[in-house]
Amino acid sequence: MSTETIGTGEREIPFNTEATHWLGIWLDSHLTLKDHQRAMMKKGRKALLRLRRLAGQMGLTSDNCRKVMTACVQSVAMYGTELWWKGEGKPGMSSGAGELQKLVNQEARSVTGCFRTTNLGALGMESGLRPAAAQLDNRQRRFAARLLSLPAGSEARGIVGAQSAIGRRLETSIGYSGRMEETKIMSKPEKIEAVRIVEERERAIEEAAKDREGLALFTDGSKLESGATGYGVAWKAGDRWVGVKAHMGYNQ
Repeated sequence: MSTETIGTGEREIPFNTEATHWLGIWLDSHLTLKDHQRAMMKKGRKALLRLRRLAGQMGLTSDNCRKVMTACVQSVAMYGTELWWKGEGKPGMSSGAGELQKLVNQEARSVTGCFRTTNLGALGMESGLRPAAAQLDNRQRRFAARLLSLPAGSEARGIVGAQSAIGRRLETSIGYSGRMEETKIMSKPEKIEAVRIVEERERAIEEAAKDREGLALFTDGSKLESGATGYGVAWKAGDRWVGVKAHMGYNQ
């Protein structure tokens, strides 16, 4: 059994040859933080699974569901990313960013209720969740700014711009000039041409089989205790129908 320790100021913590846990960070012998990434992703996935059931039972609105996902899933999964993130496209970063993006996509489906086949661009726009790479850049930038706001003479403040890999990355993040995001909101039409069809089960099946152009919304009329009504949306893309199911519903 190893009895080696690591000195941190006036304290000493036991050294683990695989990874040493300190202040929520898993530090491996080579400081690659791979073990830390795996541990945080595991926690994030568990949090997402628990919240999915909660969101379905409580009937949260999309906005509240997004806030919960951001606070309880992303804050866990992205904890400590400021230490290992080097930037999009940099060597060794595709795996970590890819895993986080998959998690963000799963969050977006929970927020919107969309199918797995939904276009990821549309999914991100509807959910309001930013891409993982953009969030990682922003977290690192904010971390650097927070360090620089510390009082003069603080050792932590000196990390930014230090002659180390993380010091250079943090200094670069402050002057970030990479990918920018732009959201365009389509203007609201003055009038929507729509036909309302109310049918019994047999007639509804017949109507659903008909070839219609444009957007179609359908619902069985069932309501939750909150008054929200489940509904589905479908539109035609070429020769096939594309569907989006929204679990959150709306209030009539």
